Amino acid sequence: MKRLMTVGLLMALTMATSFPLSAADHDEVTYTGGTIPGVSVGSTGRLDTTSETTLTFEYGSKRLVIPFAAIRSFQYSTEVTHHLGVLPAIAVGLLKARERRHYFRISFRDTNNVPQVSVFEVPKRMPRTLKAVLQARVQQACRPYSPCEDRN
Repeated sequence: MKRLMTVGLLMALTMATSFPLSAADHDEVTYTGGTIPGVSVGSTGRLDTTSETTLTFEYGSKRLVIPFAAIRSFQYSTEVTHHLGVLPAIAVGLLKARERRHYFRISFRDTNNVPQVSVFEVPKRMPRTLKAVLQARVQQACRPYSPCEDRN
């Protein structure tokens, strides 16, 4: 009986603790890394996909403009927000869905023809739309990045 109460208490504490919210919760997109000079990691803004020729990341009063013609590849991935041990993961999984973060990695060439990469954390409802926009507007019809293709 004590063990059952202990397990119940641990599960309640796990569920009751407030986990930090993702930076990309509403319509906000976060630059989480890359090789872009002048953009600091953790910059929060929004992605503008309305232009037919460019993808624009607007953060603060600055803008990062990525021409669709310069994009070489992109990759969408998800990660579990909080890594737990096996037993806590099972217990939490039985009670609620695990939170995930959604990332887009975009490889392109800048105006000086230098390869660049940017990684953005996007909100949960944005990946389908952004992936569809990238597939439709990238001129060379690039496929999502696959590490196996680099072996040739």
